[in-house]
Amino acid sequence: MGIKDKALNLGKKFKLDSHHAIERFGVFFGIFVVTGAIVMVGSGVAAFKAGRDALSQTALYTQEFVTSKTDLGGDVDGIYTNESGDKALVMMHFDESAQISYNAADYQAFLLGSDTSLNSEPVSTGGIEGSFHVFGSTGYVGVLLDAEEPFDRQVLNLTVRANAELSFAKQDGTANPDELGGDRTFAKYDQWRVFFNPGASGAEVIPALDALTFDPARAFYDVVLETQEAELRTSLDRKLIEMRTSLAQVEAYTTDLEMTKVDGLFLRPPSVPASLAGDEITGVSAAEAQDGVSTLTLETDQVVPGGFGLDWRSGDVYDGYLDALVPSGQSYAEFLSAKREEVADGRTQRVSDMQWILSDGSSLTDDYQLSDVTMRPLTTVMNNLSRAYQDYSTGKAEYQSDLMLELLRLDVSLRGVQSNSTVRDDHDFLTTLY
Repeated sequence: MGIKDKALNLGKKFKLDSHHAIERFGVFFGIFVVTGAIVMVGSGVAAFKAGRDALSQTALYTQEFVTSKTDLGGDVDGIYTNESGDKALVMMHFDESAQISYNAADYQAFLLGSDTSLNSEPVSTGGIEGSFHVFGSTGYVGVLLDAEEPFDRQVLNLTVRANAELSFAKQDGTANPDELGGDRTFAKYDQWRVFFNPGASGAEVIPALDALTFDPARAFYDVVLETQEAELRTSLDRKLIEMRTSLAQVEAYTTDLEMTKVDGLFLRPPSVPASLAGDEITGVSAAEAQDGVSTLTLETDQVVPGGFGLDWRSGDVYDGYLDALVPSGQSYAEFLSAKREEVADGRTQRVSDMQWILSDGSSLTDDYQLSDVTMRPLTTVMNNLSRAYQDYSTGKAEYQSDLMLELLRLDVSLRGVQSNSTVRDDHDFLTTLY
């Protein structure tokens, strides 16, 4: 039997010839159906798992908001919880230009549950009570939720209503109910909506929510000021490193004075401004320290005009710096105002006033032309040392005045929150759909 005949017999045996086309189609179709079902089931399982993972991890679904009638914009800073997971703070802030009420009594809220498609459903966590907090005049507001049990992993739909409309921008009732899930209250009232999941692992734990009573100032520090303070501390440390480098240059170029001569003449060390004389940078940087903790410190007897001799490492903004600086009987507002007057006065010896006297008693700047080629070695070392002193003087002013003033402004901001925060915590504030 030839190869062709063997192939024909094999085709008949497995029904691959033209007489069995229908049967063959049925077999292939069944294979495709089974394979497709397996793929769809696998995709469904993967999608379910992905949705479940997102629900367990994602704490915030709304990053920004805009009020429905007055068109005021803002950001949602985050969702914060306590260690036990039965308290949650939704922290938000309005744009700087927004005109809002700073009275918490002018706000109320509504809480619903949502599925992963953000469709409304009952809230699954029981016994939720709510309060509204306005953090002074900072533009920050927050909704604090206190539950009887840890929050379920459920997306919550929080609608906040401002009953006092202080801005008249776009109050034309054009809010589209279709874009807001058919909720026509957004056209009638000035509202905004936030979707969040306080039971998710992505919610940040802050100390303020583990205290026995809620302290708005502590919450404001934990959420807003602590990060800003950390950035300023980094800048202060970096400035100390720059100042230490400038002082090292001063030392090196001062040595050059004795070694650089022209026809036997050399420059005597100049008289240093009192504001800089004797300054040292002690300690080590974070990179140099074995434990990675910087101990750099400015040792000085003089504070620059408008500056502050503040030991910033031993405290923080929440504990406060101003109490250690403000003299008895003076308010911190008066103290800071007096510092501004010091800057305006600015009467102090400057680096540019330094005299450059040669070993024979003559002046390099007054008795010689700076373009004189023969005196160029002395002119060069003078310029190097003068520039090093100037760099240090500029760095010290930025360190003691600019950066420390920014740190104290955080202190002032916190004091404003402590004095002017308002709260609404009555039972009518929050309406929850169970």
